This record gives sequence, structure tokens and C-alpha cells, in this order.
Amino acid sequence: MAGKEEKGSVAAQTLVAGGIGTVFGAAIATLLAARPAQAAPTDEKLDYLIECLTTLVPVLAQVAEGQTTLIQQLQQWLAAQGVPPGEGIEVTVTAPWVAKAPEQIFSQAIRAAGIFYSDKMVNWTRGKRLVIKVESSLNQVCQIQLIGNIADTRELAPDVGPLLPCAANDNVSAGLAFADWHPYIGVRITTALAPTAGILTITAVIQE
Repeated sequence: MAGKEEKGSVAAQTLVAGGIGTVFGAAIATLLAARPAQAAPTDEKLDYLIECLTTLVPVLAQVAEGQTTLIQQLQQWLAAQGVPPGEGIEVTVTAPWVAKAPEQIFSQAIRAAGIFYSDKMVNWTRGKRLVIKVESSLNQVCQIQLIGNIADTRELAPDVGPLLPCAANDNVSAGLAFADWHPYIGVRITTALAPTAGILTITAVIQE
């Protein structure tokens, strides 16, 4: 029974839409057939324009009435599908957040006091979140500062987030989210005392 009602509703909608197109098309065809020649007198052209307006106004009114009927029928069909009036159809798109493979951006046996930078900037142009993992077997503490930029360069890159101390033979991580977003992220490493043993490795993981 429900299937017949749905088919009847669709058929009614098609009939209304087809009727609107037929009436409007017939009116336009009639007016075009009566169109005066380009060399016709001005009075004749003016009479033609008046006739066009006189013909089209009631046709357009009929089209508007047909649209109202079509909308009502569509609302009835939506109600039959269980869609509440005024709410429309909700479309839900699921986009799971997936982490990419870890990317190593720094690995050195630092043996001097000074400032060092990651070998590359992380391309975060399409990522949602980013985590930077620092693993140190150095026998001296180092300071980790994330930097961000709008280009793939550390030049003029401002600091992103707080300065993070990484103790000797320890590890630390920093997670960046929407508020920290920059197209490119790098790391600045500072050692106040020269390490004499160990390696510092930095890895980035982007979640898209």
C-alpha cells in the first residue's frame, strides 16, 4: 500500500511539473510567432510588448501556483518518509581521523653547546593534529622549542607553544591542535652544556 502511495505522489509531482512546462512553453511559442519584423513601425512593436506582458502575467501566476502545489506535494511525501516538517533532510558525512606514518625530522649525536634546528619542516598543510616526540640519550639537558611558519623554511619562524625541557636520558612530546596550526612546523634545540654521549632523535606524526 505504501509503495502505491509513493508512486502516486511521484506521478502527481511529475504531472504538475510537466503541466507547468507545457503551459509556459506554449505561451512563449505563441508570442514568438507573432513577433513583428525588425523594420516594423514603433507603434506595432509597442503593441507587441503590451501583448507579451498581458499574456505572460497570468501564465507566470499559474506557474507560481503550480510551484506551490508541487512544494505541498513534496512536503507530504517527506512527511510520509518520517521527516518532520521544517527540518529537511540531514546528511551526515563521516571522515575518520587517521595518523600518517611517523616521520623522523632530526637525529644527531650533539657534542656542542649551541642552537640546532630540525633537518626539515613538517608539512602540516592538510593535517588536523600533530605530535612531536623527542627521544634523548644525551647526557645533558636540552631545551625544545617548536617553531611555525607559512613557508617551508625556518627563517623568521616564530615560536609555537611553550619551551619544553628534555632532561638527560629522557623523552618529551608536544601535541599541536587547531589553535597552534601553521602550514609548516619545525623544532629548535638548545643545549647550554655540551653533551659527551648520546643521540637526540625527533619524530613527527600528523593526523589527517
